[in-house]
Amino acid sequence: MPLYAAAFDKPSFIDSYSGIEFKKLNNKTYLAVYEVTQEQWYKVMNTAPFYFNKGGSYPVESVSIGDIQKFLNTLNSATQSNYRLPTVAEWKEAVGEIKINRDDVCSYANFYDISSNTVNRFGNAYFECDDRFPNTAPVGSFAANSKGYYDLFGNVKEWLCNSENDRTNTCANLLGAANLAVAGGGFSDGPKEMRKVIKDERTSLRYAGLGFRLAVDTASINPNAVSDNINRPNVLAPVTTVPVVPGEENTQNTPPASALDNQRNDVTNNPSQNNQDEPLPERKFKFLPFLRD
Repeated sequence: MPLYAAAFDKPSFIDSYSGIEFKKLNNKTYLAVYEVTQEQWYKVMNTAPFYFNKGGSYPVESVSIGDIQKFLNTLNSATQSNYRLPTVAEWKEAVGEIKINRDDVCSYANFYDISSNTVNRFGNAYFECDDRFPNTAPVGSFAANSKGYYDLFGNVKEWLCNSENDRTNTCANLLGAANLAVAGGGFSDGPKEMRKVIKDERTSLRYAGLGFRLAVDTASINPNAVSDNINRPNVLAPVTTVPVVPGEENTQNTPPASALDNQRNDVTNNPSQNNQDEPLPERKFKFLPFLRD
């Protein structure tokens, strides 16, 4: 993709082809304000490979790195921009440092809580609060963080373009990488899972709690393919139905056990640790302690 002579420099913009909104993260990078939605995926790919096939502003999930690369190829060819996944460092920069009392977590993000445990019974410890969404929620259902980004924590984990221990802040060759980082946790993650908010996963992995958002370098934005008209998701509006590709419709209300096996706690011989109704004992829950150095 071409590098444009004049680096793009606006506070925010919307990609005219996909409808994805971006906000300036720093002098070199823009980051998508929301996770990519099912409606946006359908605009680009004309497919609906999601487990929770709800359409509209619900987040894309059940996509591997290979699926995302096809999405990027199609979007970049249409726009002559060079959209990509964020790096680990960019995701951390967007989050900043934040501490949340465990009792308040449901007012901040869509995690594994009382309603999700009631519906899904994944078996891991859950937060003792209720965010009203047993599975995924429309993007933007919770307040933005201090930098104006939504759902960096919760809803769906987000694929990143390098590994968790990579300090170079450069993207790997997506199709050549066996493992890449995912970040932020999702609707099936409780207190134990959120002790580590970035971890590497196999790039071939697909499951119902795994999605993504986009980033783009300022010099890689085609100024003729963007708009200043920001159309924010209306989470109270009726959900737009995404046409279903034959054979891809999901009729169950919850993922099969295999879809989220990697998110389950290890089974032990200690009954207190296997009791899915027993929350963890600590009362203070901290996100991202590694950002304090």
